[in-house]
Parts: sequence; C-alpha cells; structure tokens
Amino acid sequence: MSQRRQSWSLIIHGGCTNSCPDVETQREIQRSLGPVLEKAVSALKAGATAKEVVISAVTALEDCPLFNAGKGAALTIEGDHEVEAGLVDGHSGSYGAVSCVTTTKNPILAANAIIQHGVHCMLVGNPADDKAQRLGLETVPNTCFETASRRAYWESTSRNRQQPIELESGTVGAVALDIHGHIAAAGSSGGIAGKEKGRVGDTALLGAGLFADAKLGVACSGAGDEILRQLLATKIANQCSRGFDIENATRRAVSQFALTGKPCAVVALDSRGEFSMQSTARLFSTASASSNHQPTVDMSCTTYPVLPQHVFFYDQQILAGLSRYPTTRGQALVNLRQPGVHLFSLDRENFLEVMSSIKYLALTLHNFYNVGRCALVSEGNGSFSIVPLHGLEKSWEAVTSNEKEFQETFQGYVSSRDGPAMDSERLAQIAATIRQETGLEKPWNHHFKGDHGDSNLFARLVRGELPQSRVWEDKEHVAFLTPFANTPGFTVLVPREHLTSDIFSIDDAEYAKLTDATYTLAGHLMKAFGVHRCGMIFEGFEIDYAHVKLIPIHSREAHSQSLEPGPMTEIAPYEEKYQGHVTSLNGPLLRDQESLVLDASSLRKMIPYERIQPPRSWKSPQEHARVVLSASWYKNLFIIQDSLFHTSVDFFKLGVNYKYAFVPATTNAISSPIGLGSDSQSVPIDLLGQKTYLADSMQFALEYTLRIEDGLNGVYYINTSFRGEDSDAMHLNQFCHVECELAGDFDQGISVAERYVVSVISSLLRDQSDTIEASAGTTEHLTAFLELYRQHDQNLPRTTLEETLSLPEMDQTCWDYVVPDDKAHGRTITRAGERKLIEHFGGAVWLTEMDHLSVPFYQAYIPSTSRSKARCADLLLGNREVLGLGERHVSSEEVRVALKQHEVPEEPYKWYLDMRDQKEMKTTGWGMGLERFLAWVLRHDDIRDLVTMPRMKGTDFLV
Repeated sequence: MSQRRQSWSLIIHGGCTNSCPDVETQREIQRSLGPVLEKAVSALKAGATAKEVVISAVTALEDCPLFNAGKGAALTIEGDHEVEAGLVDGHSGSYGAVSCVTTTKNPILAANAIIQHGVHCMLVGNPADDKAQRLGLETVPNTCFETASRRAYWESTSRNRQQPIELESGTVGAVALDIHGHIAAAGSSGGIAGKEKGRVGDTALLGAGLFADAKLGVACSGAGDEILRQLLATKIANQCSRGFDIENATRRAVSQFALTGKPCAVVALDSRGEFSMQSTARLFSTASASSNHQPTVDMSCTTYPVLPQHVFFYDQQILAGLSRYPTTRGQALVNLRQPGVHLFSLDRENFLEVMSSIKYLALTLHNFYNVGRCALVSEGNGSFSIVPLHGLEKSWEAVTSNEKEFQETFQGYVSSRDGPAMDSERLAQIAATIRQETGLEKPWNHHFKGDHGDSNLFARLVRGELPQSRVWEDKEHVAFLTPFANTPGFTVLVPREHLTSDIFSIDDAEYAKLTDATYTLAGHLMKAFGVHRCGMIFEGFEIDYAHVKLIPIHSREAHSQSLEPGPMTEIAPYEEKYQGHVTSLNGPLLRDQESLVLDASSLRKMIPYERIQPPRSWKSPQEHARVVLSASWYKNLFIIQDSLFHTSVDFFKLGVNYKYAFVPATTNAISSPIGLGSDSQSVPIDLLGQKTYLADSMQFALEYTLRIEDGLNGVYYINTSFRGEDSDAMHLNQFCHVECELAGDFDQGISVAERYVVSVISSLLRDQSDTIEASAGTTEHLTAFLELYRQHDQNLPRTTLEETLSLPEMDQTCWDYVVPDDKAHGRTITRAGERKLIEHFGGAVWLTEMDHLSVPFYQAYIPSTSRSKARCADLLLGNREVLGLGERHVSSEEVRVALKQHEVPEEPYKWYLDMRDQKEMKTTGWGMGLERFLAWVLRHDDIRDLVTMPRMKGTDFLV
C-alpha cells in the first residue's frame, strides 16, 4: 500500500489594484482572507482535494462584498452585473467555465457544475444561468451583486463618459496542491467597471487567466483584456516546460507583460509546493500557506517598482527609473539589483559605490527638471527614492512642515516629519543604548572645522555649546539624537565642517567621507536596537548644514501562528511644490504614463554610458585567474554564456526535437584532415601510448549518432573543440562549439540554423539585454539582425561565391587561390572580403557554393558543376564567419571520390565509408563557434577575451 503524500500548498488572492484602498478597507480585506485561508488549510490537511479547496475558497470570496466577484461585482456600462468564473482540475484535465452570468449567486459553482454535468467546457449568458438553475444552484436577482461602493464608483466614472474608466480591483482566485499531489486552480470576477455587455474576460478562460495541469497551477488578475491577448497563464506554463523554476517562470512572463504598462498580478505554484506571486500593480491582496510555510495574509506591493520602459540607468549594482506612483514630478526609484539585499547589508566598498552612483543620478535629475536640489529617501531596504524638490527659492530659505507624527514601530514608510518632543528620560535611555554599542564616552570631541562664531545650530552642537544627546563621533563627524524624533533612535549625522545642506552638491571627497560615516553609524544603530534595517534621508530644509537622517526600522514582533496583518499601504499626495518634508510613501498613479516614457528616454540620452572593457588579463597567465574573479567583464560573460547554453538546449529540445549526443574529446578521423580544403591544423596527442587527435569537431560522430535511431529529426552537442594554429584575435586553440546534424538537405539545414540564431538572439534580448549593453554599449545590432531576418521573409540573404566575386568592391585583397598561383584548386574569400560582403548586404549574409577544393572533403557536390562546387555555406556576421554549414555526401562512393580529389588518405575514414554502406542518408550539419558569436554579441574584436579559462599554445594558465 503506497504511503499518502503529506505536502500541500495553497495561494488565494483577492485581486490587484493600481489605486489604494484606505487603511481600514485594506484591513477588512485581510481580515476576510484570513478565515478563508484557515478553512482551506484545515481542509487540505484533512485530505480534501485541491479542486474541492479552490472551489470552497473562491465561493467564500464571491460571498464577500469587498471583492470584485459575485457579491461586490463591478457594474457594466449599463449599470448591471455580468460575472464569470473558471475552474480547472490539473489531475483530471477537466475544465469548466461560465461568463456573462447575471443571476447565478456563485458562478464558481456553476463552473464546477459544467464539469460535472455539462457537455461543453463553457457556457455564456442566459444559457449558463438556466443550466445552473436546472442543476439546483442558488439564483438571485441581479441587484444582489451590487454594493454601495461599486454603485458609487459607477456613478462617478462610467455614467460620466468624460472620465476614464479604471480597472476595478478585487478579482479573486485560488491555486492549491493537495496531499495527493494534485493541483487545481479557480478564478471568479465581475470584470472591469463600465465594460460592454457580453464582454468575456480572462479570469474564466483556460490558458489566459487560469491554468492547471499535473505540474503547475496559475491564477491571474488585472487588465483582463491584455492578459487574454497575451495568454499570460500559458506563457508561464511554457516557461516552466522550458525548465525554469516557478519563480523565474512567472517572473519572466510577467516581465514581458510589464512592457504594456498595464496592471496584472499572478499567483502560481508547482507540484513541489513552491509558489510565486508577481504583480505589476500597486497592491495585490494574497493569502498563502503550505506544509513548509506558515500562513501569511498580505497586501503585497508591486514586484516591479520600476517598469522596463521607465528605466533610465542601470549598472552592475543598481537600476534606476521614473516612478509611476510619484509624489512629485520626476521622482525616481533606484533599486539594488541583487535580490534580497538591504542597503546597509552591502559591504562598505559596494555601499560607497552605490552612493556615488546615486549622487550622479540625483545631479542628473536636478539638471533635467531644473530644480534647486533633490532629496533622497530610503527605508533601508533595497530601494531609494530620489525626489526633485520643486518650487524652491534660488537662495536657501527654511521650508518646514507643521505636521507631526510618531511611529513606535515601522508602519510601512519613513518620513522626515518631526515628532512631538520626546520625554527627556526616554531620550537619555535611547542615547545610552546607542552609546553602549558605539563606545562613545565623555569627554566628547568638540573640534569644529570653521569659524567658531558660526551660529548655526549644528555648528554649535558640534562645538558642544548646547545640551545634546550625542551618540557617536569620529575625527570628521558627529551624530546625535533629535529630541523631535518621529521614531525611537532617529539620529542626525553631521560633518564637523559647515557644508551646504544640499548633500549631492558637496565635493566628491567630502561626500564620500560623509557616506562612509553614514555606513558606520547605521551599523551601530542596527546593532544597538537589534533591527535589520535603517532608513536614511537627505533633505536639508530645516537647517542649512549638511546632515543625514538615520531611522532605525523597528519591526513588530513576529507571531509565527498569527495572521495579524502587517503595516498597511498608504498614499502620499502628489505635490507640485515641495511641502517641507519627504516620505518613502508612493503617490497616486500618474495618469500621463507616456510622459514617463519620454522623460526616461531623454534622461538616458543625458547619461554617458561607459562600456565595461575586458581586462585583457590572458596576456598575463599567472595573473589571469585572480583577475577573472573580480572583473565585471568576466562576470557578464559568465551570465551570457549560461543564458546561451540553456537557450540552445531549449531550441534543440523544444524547438526542433533533436536529441543530445554524448561525444568523446578525441578522434582518429579528424574532420579537417591534412589535405586540400582543410581549414585548420590538427592537434595530435599521445593518449596512454595511443596516437590520436583532439577533435576539431565531432561532426562525424553526429553523422554516426543520427543513424542509431530511425526517424530522428537531428542530433546535437555543445562541447569543446581543438585547433592547432596559433591563437589570435580570430582563432583559439580550445573553443566551444555547438554543432548539429539533421536529416535533410542544404535548405533545411539553413532554415534550422537561421531559426537557431534568431532564437538565441531573441532570448538574449529578452533576458540579458542589460548585461549585454553593459559590455557592448548597445543591443541595436541584435535587433537589426532580427529586422533583417523579418525583411527577407524570415530568411537571411544568400550570395554565391561567383556572385560575390563579381561585385565591384571585391578587389584582389578580397579573395585568394586555395593553392597560391594554382587556379585549378579554386578560390577562397579572405577576411577582408568577408567584411566587404557584410557591408554590401548591410548585415548578416550566407556565402554559398564555394569551390570544393577550398572546403573540407565531406561537403556534398553541387550537381552539374563537375565536382567543382560544394553544397555548403558560411554565415558571415559582424566582420567574420560565425557559422559553417554543409550538406553531406550520401553514398560511400561519393566520399571516396572526394577523399581522392582532396588528396586525403582513405584509411582513417574507412568506418565513415562503411557507415554509408550500412545506412545511406541525406544529412546536413552545421557548427557555430560560441566565442565568435559572443564576440559579435558584445561588439568585440578579439575572441581571446571571450574565454574565462583560456588554453593557448605555448602558454601556461593556472586554472
């Protein structure tokens, strides 16, 4: 008897929104999700099926007026309700859905009834209601779906056709994995407010807003028409089938959706119980639990703080873009690129580099928006907000806010507002706590770098002329508690010299010292209070003296079994003019999204881009191993190589259904033997007393492997190859090869090769464009290749050798004889000729029908050319050949003739002849040197820089 599986997982969502419900409504939403989650968890633990659990959860949410599903559904343009729901059982593959339902109380139950009793998968409108009623489901008047808030919203938007109709929040869904290992997904929605009658959304449609099979479950929310157009759930499933884990699969699909600028959110889980929640919307209400994770109810903030089209700067450490939820014009968000890293968890060197970049970006925004200065706000997580301060006078004047606030624990944001005067006894207690960590003792250092008559408050505090709660100091800086703290431990750091309060405008050296001191002090504060984060603010309009505000982030005690909601999200007002304080809160959604795209584009043009350059460390073999570990060039190369490998495997496995061939590193029958047409020198070795060769290619092995199993489309490998010529900018002794052999002719081979290159380039553009741009400076050459391919009806241009040599620009430097001064052995194109040919065609081009004696013997003859022409091609890309392709001889007799013609001895290739006698096949093969291809991708002219662990003739490398 098999043992019952015990792991389970569950995610419930209450929809996403770009608006922000008030705090009490957010709490109500979370309080509503909590009991639904608890009931579902109990059911899963008791052995309920995933299908039963998601039906029950969605039914409960349909009955809750807070959500845009069932009771609480949005109104159509005519002021009534049409609701929809879908259900899919990944175990059985069953699917049922209803849409445009008007009287069925719980549309998810109708969807289930379709599965149980229906002939069809989906019913729409009155027939769906009639079917539900016949099956005994509860029906209600259409007005029962209405709530006062939905009616009021409809009155203020849909009824007034002059105003835009916004997406309603609250679509509900659930995905579950039960203890039997089965997955199910369900969704229900009232659609968008003001929708036309008869509109069918994504929520109920399998593959659009809903998906489940044996391995994956997905439920979506957001801009339903766009989700439907993009088949978002299907895209996530496709990413998973390509081998990506649930987090990366969901992230990749939603990243593509983010380019639309429209809101969407996704919950997904896999058969292992791992789940992912991604959202481009401001808020996404979720509740989740599993056998490995405690129950959690959350109003999750967007996982895409900056949309791709709003990005204006990125490097290895940070990404910066304009906020779509600004509190003022031009507000920018800067995010650390390393996931899960907090600001002060960076090591000191990286922190200082990040702060240097932020200064540069702040000055860029200052100039672009023509403001007096910019402020900086961070909650100490992985995100910063740079806030242009509009409306300032040219000369400094104090600008303050009379609003007070105090947070004993973190409430979801930090602010520069003052708090009420703190009790002196508590202030002293807090100061003592910090000093115990910093080790500060009296007498304090009252040295001040400047005029001792300076009456500025901070100058007097540095000199010790006023009572203070000093907590830390060094030779250059002083830190003290403010008596008007808005949170316990709010600390102000100042230099001993009176510098301008516009921190971003101070000298680079002074700025570096101040940020270095900030890093030190923040570390002390976090240790003193036992917190993991420390907020930071640069502002400077209470006192004109450089100062940094540091705010310990005091989290509430975690209760492992509690579903008590955390801090609620609030919205700060949008202000045209600086109001005397800054906050980490987001503002309302900016209506004019196009202006963000235009501003981001202009900002990108203002920022000079420095390409990452290779260190050329291969020139110093003894130093190379050390340099690689710290060089950004090699880090980027490693990332791109990994992407290239996995994309290649995906293409061959999923795109053309080829099988992988395991091939050895040595061979007795090299594919470029000594003889006419050989394009490389062999690498002979003595392997345990046996004379053999390191393979320059395993093309012959691929031809052999293709014959093992009947009916194969093709075989491929990605492996190391060896060549004996001296290494130079175009050649390596040891390089990486992707090669394939397919059952088919020359044209079929070219088609597959082109599709492969297009697939790889498209994938690199999608996944690694930032990394490529960091080294190449652009990706325009990649997009130009794809455009060239499209312009030629999804083909690349071709030209024969004879056509090429007839071009007027092909002078004597562009070609040569295979054997000098012997015309009979044919001609070959030189490197100069390749470059001119690429220029002539404006990009990639196939050079075909070469003279047979200029290529290796194994290439098939073109009929009616008296064996003078080969059915082969080179793909020229950038300024060189990148991929070589050829159709093979079919019969052993053709091979014998070619061996003799090329003056190659027959004996080492006897097995190659026998193989054809045993199984004749028309095959075509091609191979691409990955280093040459990557040199083109990175717009680099020396492939020796494209190898992390090089092997070069006559050179010893440590790794």
